[in-house]
Amino acid sequence: MRTARVQLVGWGRGWNKEPKARYIIRGRHTQKLPHDAYVVKNLLAIAMANLALTCRLPWWSGFSLALVLPVSVLIFLLSGPHGIASALLWTLPVWLLIAADHWAPSELRPVPRTAPRWFFDGILYGLAALQLINLIVLGMMVSRLHWTGTLDAVTALTNLLAMRILVGTNVCCAVIAPAHELMHRRSHWQRWLGRLLLMTVCYDHFFVAHRLGHHARLGSQEDPSTAETHESYEEFFRRSLRRQWQIAWQRQPRSLARGLILECALMAFYLMAFGGLAAFMLGYVNLVAVRLLEAVNYFQHFGLTLVRGQSRVTAWRCDSAVSLFLFLGLTRHADHHRHPAKTYPELVDSPNGPHLPLGYLGMAIWVKNDSQGYRKWALRGLAASKPQPGMDGDGEPGLSAISDLLPPPVV
Repeated sequence: MRTARVQLVGWGRGWNKEPKARYIIRGRHTQKLPHDAYVVKNLLAIAMANLALTCRLPWWSGFSLALVLPVSVLIFLLSGPHGIASALLWTLPVWLLIAADHWAPSELRPVPRTAPRWFFDGILYGLAALQLINLIVLGMMVSRLHWTGTLDAVTALTNLLAMRILVGTNVCCAVIAPAHELMHRRSHWQRWLGRLLLMTVCYDHFFVAHRLGHHARLGSQEDPSTAETHESYEEFFRRSLRRQWQIAWQRQPRSLARGLILECALMAFYLMAFGGLAAFMLGYVNLVAVRLLEAVNYFQHFGLTLVRGQSRVTAWRCDSAVSLFLFLGLTRHADHHRHPAKTYPELVDSPNGPHLPLGYLGMAIWVKNDSQGYRKWALRGLAASKPQPGMDGDGEPGLSAISDLLPPPVV
């Protein structure tokens, strides 16, 4: 009988996560050693381990979780419009993923080199194909909505609300995340596929601004994606968008112009094929997705400014298995900045840097709705981590002094 030993970590809101319980899983039977207060939070880990043993699946097959949202969106759009209750139920995948991300076990293992690369590339190409299909069926569903009476209008608005939640979250996780991965690839056609995905979100300028702005100027005042410690999320969002457009226009104006023409052509096609409401909803769900993306940027690098040179402490750590799978390795962000050309299954966890208390979905909800509370918590955490001024954990140029991280005094 196959036996697996699973080391589970109790999830708290502190900076250090010490092992809280150990389980020995034999087949479908689980023995718990010893009992503690974190058992409930580890039930999901036990279920996932038992499922892996039963199905004989390697742990890295969890990256297929990235397909859940786009497939749900496709079925939702093809089978719509829905009744009021049915439309609201279709948002359940989002809420379940948020809950799973909150309770998810840690995942720090690197993907083994023996894992087939066709599996990971297949996920990327599958996500790209699903986005192109969903783009069409979204317009078709919106054009089928009825507005003849009060009940029809309420039903239609409920469908649009469900679309905002389900499709908006999907675009961030299953469109922008794979686009980010593809645009860092060495292959010319893969980079163009990533750019095509960004054009479907009307965010093509990110292709230039991310590589030549964020990666090239990481942690500096010129970086559009590193939040300053005194900035609220809304202030950061406005500054980031403005600065990204400026960088794209300054560095590659012709490329930016081509992208704008194609994005305008897409919106014109949508307007002619499906009507004004469909074009509005396409723009709206894209805005929802972009705000989620910039929320991730907000907490990924918050307070990690540089004194000089390039730091190995470039991002906050997150070890949630659900976030790792859903965002295609984006949680291993520090390693991505050290080696941008690495594919997402090659990224490894970094032992340095402060630790996020929640997964990416929970963190995005937090900073969007209470960025002031997040800033207070993050500054306390940065102070508690006590980094050496100008040095990271490996003795390289790193975090600035804590006094430099704190907001300026009010005079």
